[in-house]
Amino acid sequence: MKKIDIQVGRKKFSLETIRYAAYAVSGAAYVTLSSAKTSVKVSFLPKNGGKAADLKERFLRELEDEKFREGLFDRNKDLRFWMIKRAINHVPEQINRAEDVGLTPEQEKELEQLIAQVESEIKKEDPRGITKTWEQKYGKKTGK
Repeated sequence: MKKIDIQVGRKKFSLETIRYAAYAVSGAAYVTLSSAKTSVKVSFLPKNGGKAADLKERFLRELEDEKFREGLFDRNKDLRFWMIKRAINHVPEQINRAEDVGLTPEQEKELEQLIAQVESEIKKEDPRGITKTWEQKYGKKTGK
């Protein structure tokens, strides 16, 4: 197995960006990071006979992608903060109770008439009192 070493400058890429990019290719190779003041040495050792030539290209592509993600993450910091703050301090809209006053007196009277009509029809349908409960038919329970 061939070991691949790549030097990455810390001025262009942050240590976190280098670490995330190395993690992205760690499925295909064992990765070792060695940090110095101005650069980071990234060493790859392919797993299970993987192709060493593809690792360098994949890593460099992931490095650029991670740099883009890091910049995007930094630029959206205020938006994320606002969204989280809004979610935590969510106040639902207040329903205007003045508009929802319920039924008018005419509607209440009509509803009571309908209920009385339905109750009288139920009594006509059950002349023997089959649907009545024991308490309705014989009175309350005796206290034994």
